[in-house]
Amino acid sequence: MAISNELSSEIAAALLSKKTSPRELKQLHDVILQVHKTLQSMQKKTSARETKHQAEAMKHDRDE
Repeated sequence: MAISNELSSEIAAALLSKKTSPRELKQLHDVILQVHKTLQSMQKKTSARETKHQAEAMKHDRDE
């Protein structure tokens, strides 16, 4: 999850670097949180897919 955390931090820093009102900060917080959750979900799916492919490759190697 390092990639999602790093990207979320960079996005958060960029969005929060400009002066904003408390209301805008709340909206930005919600956006940042959603981006972070989406990146985590994408990373989990990618990891699961990679694990599946590795397992299939190992099975294929054993069958040969």
